[in-house]
Amino acid sequence: MGDATPFKFTWRINNFSTLTPKELHSEVFYAGGCQWCLLVFPKGNKVDYLSMYLEVADSTSLPQGWSRDAEFNLAVVNQINNSLTVRKYTEHVFKAFDKDWGFTSFIPLSKIKNSAEGYLVGDTLILEVEILVRSVKHYSKPEPKKQEAKDETKPSEPVAAPPTSQVPSSEKVVDTKAKVDTKPLNQTKEGIQATATPTSDKEVIKSSPPPSVTVETKILPKDPPSEPVKSSQDVHATSKGLLTELASRTRTMSSETSMSNQASKPDVQKQKEALKGFLNMPLEAIQLANAYGNIEGIILTLIQHSKDLNEKTILQGLLSCLAEFKESVPMVITTAETAQARRTSLSEKTADLDAKLAQRHEELSSKEAEFLRLSTEEEKLEAEIQLLIKQKEVVVARKKSVLVELEKSNKEASKDLEEWKKLESEIKQANVNWVGAQEKLALANVRWKLYKEDLGLGKLNIS
Repeated sequence: MGDATPFKFTWRINNFSTLTPKELHSEVFYAGGCQWCLLVFPKGNKVDYLSMYLEVADSTSLPQGWSRDAEFNLAVVNQINNSLTVRKYTEHVFKAFDKDWGFTSFIPLSKIKNSAEGYLVGDTLILEVEILVRSVKHYSKPEPKKQEAKDETKPSEPVAAPPTSQVPSSEKVVDTKAKVDTKPLNQTKEGIQATATPTSDKEVIKSSPPPSVTVETKILPKDPPSEPVKSSQDVHATSKGLLTELASRTRTMSSETSMSNQASKPDVQKQKEALKGFLNMPLEAIQLANAYGNIEGIILTLIQHSKDLNEKTILQGLLSCLAEFKESVPMVITTAETAQARRTSLSEKTADLDAKLAQRHEELSSKEAEFLRLSTEEEKLEAEIQLLIKQKEVVVARKKSVLVELEKSNKEASKDLEEWKKLESEIKQANVNWVGAQEKLALANVRWKLYKEDLGLGKLNIS
């Protein structure tokens, strides 16, 4: 589902008349759970008009099959008379092959460049888009939340540290810094040489501190002190006294810690043997036994109690390597198991394919025999065809000869026909003459009969 209400975005393009790029994109904005931007061609997209389009900003990173169905209107704002703002409406279904949509001929460039028109004021062009997303397939990544501005407070001014006697030990926690400039302790008669094993609950004083010593203290809320600010010499003396006391306490605590460590010092040799046993195990066994934690504990113990710098370096490298294996081996084992399952599946498929291939081989052998038989028949038919072709050639030659004779006979027949037509005409005329003669003869007989009757020849006694 898309938005129920349209979203409006405004884009101000400064120095419009001096722009050289062929096309410009606005900043990305979100509407309907999708990323959009405006695309314009300041010089026109092969036309003398401003070309403006709405484009899906993250089209290249969206999954296959994405789409956005939206209706929107684009506008070039008239900054003098808003009623003259040019606004055009359209709707479109945006897809991977059709990621932008708009108007190539939006407004004539000549109209924009004419400052009297009111579209370009102070060489600034204002574009707007109002979009309503109707439906979405595959939303964009969520819009990043804007970070709220935090109030910045100035750091407090450095405060000189009070003498040790005035600060309870329970109040010495890191909060307010008191910076005191002193000479290096190794350049004074009271230089302190103290070493101790660094721990989270012990103060550490190095044998050669830097020229600037920082003592961090926190004082519980009290009324502001009314005593005057101490001079730099007093502060220097106080700092030296404080450092001397801290060094003394550190040496005492170091000796106590050393005695405690000796009492509870683990059997390093056994730890090394245990580590050696783990190192002889394959990674699969370590993973199966979930022994990474045990190995890490042994290595850390050996690092803590080792006095050999080279050995510590090796153990630290081993610890780093173990961390890498701890992260990668499970994935490798999972991959191997997946590959093994795949191999088993492929083996089963291979067996099926072998059976199918054997069946295909039999079918191919049968088809090959059939092919050979048909090839033999084809050769026979080809021989018969060649024979028939020769016979056909003889027949065609005879046909041509007969055709010549036929044409000759046709000519003679035509002559005979013409002669017959002439004879037919003569026959018709002879028939006409014969009919006429018969009629005349019949008429003569009638007249003869009448003549005889008229003469009375019947009365004559002619013997």
